[in-house]
Amino acid sequence: MTSFFSDYQPQKTVQPTCYEEVQETIKKANRDRTPLVPVSSGTNLQDTHLPSVKDAIAVDLSRMNKITYLDARNRDAVIEPGVTFAQLEAPCKAEGLRTLTAIEVPKEASVLGTYLEMMPLYGWPKYHPWEMLTMKGVRADGEVFATGQMAMSQDRPDKYSWGVSLAQVARLYCQAQGTLGIITNAAVTLKTIAPENQVFFFSCNNISRATKVLKAFIATEEPHEIFAVNKTYCSELLGQGDTKNLPPWTVVIVTRGFEKAEIAYKKKDLTALAKQLKGELATRLGSVKNAGAKILSEISNPTGFSLHSEDGSGWAPVVTIATDSQIQKAAGLFPKDSGSLIMPLQAGGCFYYQPDLRYSLGEEKKVRKTYLTICEKLLKAGVTFPRPSALNAKQVVAHNPSYFKLLRSIKKGVDPNNIMNPKKLGL
Repeated sequence: MTSFFSDYQPQKTVQPTCYEEVQETIKKANRDRTPLVPVSSGTNLQDTHLPSVKDAIAVDLSRMNKITYLDARNRDAVIEPGVTFAQLEAPCKAEGLRTLTAIEVPKEASVLGTYLEMMPLYGWPKYHPWEMLTMKGVRADGEVFATGQMAMSQDRPDKYSWGVSLAQVARLYCQAQGTLGIITNAAVTLKTIAPENQVFFFSCNNISRATKVLKAFIATEEPHEIFAVNKTYCSELLGQGDTKNLPPWTVVIVTRGFEKAEIAYKKKDLTALAKQLKGELATRLGSVKNAGAKILSEISNPTGFSLHSEDGSGWAPVVTIATDSQIQKAAGLFPKDSGSLIMPLQAGGCFYYQPDLRYSLGEEKKVRKTYLTICEKLLKAGVTFPRPSALNAKQVVAHNPSYFKLLRSIKKGVDPNNIMNPKKLGL
């Protein structure tokens, strides 16, 4: 279980099958002062399922894999942490629904784990990060808790469809399954499958142009998915062997609808905007065959780590949130062969920015130093690390001491013995 981001392995693994067993595991860990690291699946971007300390016990939640409720009318489902995207997809598809998939996270990943870890979802620009409604689980001190409607006694079966207005406290439990407790059930949102889908491409000659174009298109509120990729990332996304015929940057726009006329109307609107931007909205990308179909396939069924790496090579993403000016300054810090993805958040006020480092296996020690050097420069430039990795956690704390002092005071109140995800920063 070691990786680029962690040198630690758990001393053993336990596999609870219900919340009572989770509760007993947590109570025992408190008595023994043993650190716990919950694992819903080992498929997230920076290996945050791995321990950050020695002698931790991995709590493997994969056997808690029940879909306890599916509400097709209100488009939500109540699931346990072991439910994977592949498992949830089948009953959803039968009802004309789909899950909100995450960048780089394959179908064998845990839905709940992915959402709790705040993996970047392709649907964020359209739907924003409200993929979970309510949740329940076991706190770090061994007490059972619930948020929103799950904390209430309700007779109506669709009680999880009311939205998030009563579940704001649930946001504290995002970004790390297990830091404040282990979530054993959660209501997640689903979306309707649209029969008509169209992918458009807008070529850009540099990163500054790409962020400007992203801002313009996201302001129309028409794209269901929108992101920009440099030619390295784009070639891998499309299964191309080289980058010669690809532009330096490509903005990818996906529109969805229920009638061809609806898509045609959106195309006219987006085409007019493309002309204002002195560019072209294309349905093809150079000589690449079926580029649009490949994009739709990746969004519905993300490839994961293997998209960027082959035998003998490694891939280390740098997960950040940054403004357009910060992104322009940061781009020069990465080697020319680095891949990079940018997705607009908050109507383009900031962006999910994921550049990466490529390396040959055996070079991890050297590349880790490069990673830390780049992270330090990004922090000095004001770039945010929403989910710090085990490698750069100390750096992030050093640049935000008062913020993490507050977060640790919250954690101490719920986890006085500091047994849950010790040394991890996500809350």
